[in-house]
Amino acid sequence: MATAMQAGPHHGPNSRLRIVTLGVLALVGTIHAQVQAQAQAQSGAAATPENTVVVTGFRESLNNALNIKKNSDGIIDIIKAEDISKFPDANLAESMQRVPGVSVAQGDGGEGKQITVRGLNAGFTRVRINGIEGTTATGASDINGSTNRGRAFDFSVFAAELFNSLAVRKTSEAGVEEGSLGATVDLRTARPFDFKGQTASIGAQGLYNTVSKKTQPRLTALYSNRWDTGIGKVGALVSLAYAKRSAIEEGYESVDIVAGSVNGGFCSPIGAATQYPATNAVKGIDAQNCGFGVPRSGSLAVYNDIINRKDDFGGTVASPAGSSGAFHPRIPRYRRSQTEYERTGITSTLQWRPDSATELSLDVMGGRYSNTRYDNYIQGISFGRDMTENGKGQTSIVDARFNENGSWTYGKFNGVDVRSEGLVDVYTTLFKQAVLSGHRDVTDKLAVDVMVGVSDSRLNNPMRATVQIDAPNVNGFSWDFSGGAVPALNFGMDISNPNNFSFGPQGADGTVHGNFVGRYLTTTNRLKTSSINLSYELNDNFTLKTGLSSRRNSWFNYEVPSGGIPTQALPAGVSLASLTRQITGFGKGLGPGVPSSWAAIDFDKFRSVYDIECHCSDVALSEYQLGNQIKRDVQEKIDALFLSTDFKVNAWGLPLRGNVGVRGANTKTIAMQLIKDPAGQLVPRVVEHSYRDWLPAFNVTATLPKDLLVRFSAGKTLSRAEYVDLSPSASINLTSQSVSIGNPTLDPIRANTFDLQAEWYYAKNAMLSVGAFHKDIKTFIQRTNELMKYSETGLSNAYLTSTGCSITGGTPVCGITPDTDVSVSRMVNTKGGPLDGLEVNWQVPFTFLPGAWSNFGALANYTHVKSKITYITRVDNPRTAANEQLTEEANFIGLSPNAYNLTVYYEDKKFSARVSAAHRSSFIRDVLRNANGSDHSFADPSTRIGLSASYNVTPNLRLSFEAQNLTDEELRYGKDTERDDTLLYGKTGRSYVLGANYKF
Repeated sequence: MATAMQAGPHHGPNSRLRIVTLGVLALVGTIHAQVQAQAQAQSGAAATPENTVVVTGFRESLNNALNIKKNSDGIIDIIKAEDISKFPDANLAESMQRVPGVSVAQGDGGEGKQITVRGLNAGFTRVRINGIEGTTATGASDINGSTNRGRAFDFSVFAAELFNSLAVRKTSEAGVEEGSLGATVDLRTARPFDFKGQTASIGAQGLYNTVSKKTQPRLTALYSNRWDTGIGKVGALVSLAYAKRSAIEEGYESVDIVAGSVNGGFCSPIGAATQYPATNAVKGIDAQNCGFGVPRSGSLAVYNDIINRKDDFGGTVASPAGSSGAFHPRIPRYRRSQTEYERTGITSTLQWRPDSATELSLDVMGGRYSNTRYDNYIQGISFGRDMTENGKGQTSIVDARFNENGSWTYGKFNGVDVRSEGLVDVYTTLFKQAVLSGHRDVTDKLAVDVMVGVSDSRLNNPMRATVQIDAPNVNGFSWDFSGGAVPALNFGMDISNPNNFSFGPQGADGTVHGNFVGRYLTTTNRLKTSSINLSYELNDNFTLKTGLSSRRNSWFNYEVPSGGIPTQALPAGVSLASLTRQITGFGKGLGPGVPSSWAAIDFDKFRSVYDIECHCSDVALSEYQLGNQIKRDVQEKIDALFLSTDFKVNAWGLPLRGNVGVRGANTKTIAMQLIKDPAGQLVPRVVEHSYRDWLPAFNVTATLPKDLLVRFSAGKTLSRAEYVDLSPSASINLTSQSVSIGNPTLDPIRANTFDLQAEWYYAKNAMLSVGAFHKDIKTFIQRTNELMKYSETGLSNAYLTSTGCSITGGTPVCGITPDTDVSVSRMVNTKGGPLDGLEVNWQVPFTFLPGAWSNFGALANYTHVKSKITYITRVDNPRTAANEQLTEEANFIGLSPNAYNLTVYYEDKKFSARVSAAHRSSFIRDVLRNANGSDHSFADPSTRIGLSASYNVTPNLRLSFEAQNLTDEELRYGKDTERDDTLLYGKTGRSYVLGANYKF
């Protein structure tokens, strides 16, 4: 005990995991005691009358969701709104963390953005809103995946208050749209017939964050009514939600981890066996100097130690270069990222029941998510520059230390270019949807459902502008990782003094004095759906169902860049002191040696004198580079039909219910992208592709004694390729004899899935379930580099002869002929692999306890997933004569092998409170194939804890309080599992929300 006390308090993820684990163990003991008590009561001579417990609020929402789950045929998890405009969390993605097998990926500012289901990332999950598929895309910082150009759904676009239920369907049915290998998520907005009569509510909240130091509003309102009229029952509903937030993330980035040999290597000291860079009078390079005013000042002993560190990159390099085994941050830098967003949403519904057999609904929804993100960096840029810009080759190594894993933990350098960089990213996501649906009981046995809907999502990113100012060749720069994941960076200069930086044209010797970059982007997703389904009850045991559906998906992406190293100087008499501001108060909690301030570009002031966003001839390089534009489009036509049977039978003395059927889907794609023809002109390349799938599905539930349900599901599923991967891009590099092409003929990822789950409803409103699942993934999609003859690429021979050379025997002979083996990079269908998992889920109201203790309850779930995919790393190992394929077996990207969630709640007639913890273990972000000396990039484990409480002052007035990210959990990405180098470390702080809601 004394030893433990001397060690001091435990901090960090491990201690939190221990606390949560103890809570789970205590929960297990409570359940065991409850089950024993129930068994003893059942075995007694006389049964006591059951007490009636009236539940409301959070507990009522849990009970309603549990009843839906119990009565379903497949494996489904439900979250219901607690009250009018009162979803359990402010963010939909964060609410879903309580669903077994669901983990959340955090976006900029720490808010939940996308979900992973059973180890499969967001691209494998389809989201339907009011019955039809929707897609939303937003922007992001580069390290967090940049702009979403794929099928993944960004939950941050919508306020949770707009919805009253959320369902995660983990098994397939013939009557449910295909396309989800992970899950189908159904979001449903409120409808007027959900309420008994006139209903209205308004709510207001204020959110305060400990890093941004700002308090900002969230507002909600709902009005619903229904009337009995001469044409039947009519209902109308409208709801509104608005939120404004300022979120700040502070931390460190390395951008990448690269070998010392990358970009040509470091400046060799006097006395080195080989001089680098080589003598060049224009650049001022000779035996004593690596450039004008840049002496060879490094330590020979330290330099030789680094030169002698070599890595053959997984056996793929026959003669490793010197320093190829000394890995360092590509651009070590501190970052402050400030996100300023406004989120507005509206839903409206009209319902009409002309008679008891007919119902029509029109659901209209709109959402607008506007964000302006400001990223500021202070960094050592030399480590990521080659000698074209007088970068790494002018940097001398003064001192260096490595740890036992080979990580470069300390480095001191002379001749480092220091850069202050500012980025402004402005984008808006606009979502619109309308769904008209109807139901008619034609007879007592025949029913028909029809639906027509369209959803439209448009991401408009009119400005993503970056301005960079440089301080070339600074001595005394250092990094020191001895304090942990965040290094102490000493920049060797006063980085708060703007006059130490410069912005202007590149020097004659290659020295860079700043840069600017711009981009315009728009991405649209338009999905049209129409369907008709028939249901016919043959008898009490069998109901036949069939249906047709037609989907038309249209994806369009356009991007065009601008900018470059400036060719114009600042106007005469203008200094950077008048165009900059100070980043202040930085780095609290990041560790020692972190600067509190630095000079940063004031974007508005800068544009007032040097308008890089005018995109006009007055400012050189500001015009859009139309020759480098990206314009691509994918049209997807999906026609499907299904036939299934719902059944309720008795077999072997057991009641069985479920469904069995098959779904047929015919998919046709037309993909287009502008590519440069041999003459350098942009021309459209169009490719058509089609495929057909028959997807059987079977779900059965056996009802055993004592409310024990056993479910089994089997089916064939698919997940379609990302739109970006379907784009028919094409480029050829004659010098390196390489070709990069898109693959519009990609087939989907296909899998056979099996689920077995037991659910024991052992007490009122309580459940314990254990389930196992297996996905036999038949095909996968990944990027490969393979050797093939140019003639097999499908590209025109005109690309080869564009310089006037000959491929038919004339002179001069082309460097590449149709029979030349070229290195081709493209996305291809490859062999998949198995995915196996286990889920455990408890829902426990403590109604068996005496007094106020009966108002407590808990939710707990745990998911373990195991999956290995064979990733193709290279098609050839140059160290051997044979042209054999190299592979690596690793987890699915985004798969956390272990995840659990724990919620403990209390609720009585007036007061409600709960504490929740959500944990996911480490997951791979990218399989790097050891091509540059690193196996994977990955995210560290994380545990996020939140608190929510509310008090009913009157039956109409409710006060609420929420606390998010209570432990100020950090976000960390690493690279290479052996070295565990830091790619990113960020903190977003704690958030507190105080609010009130009034019901009329």
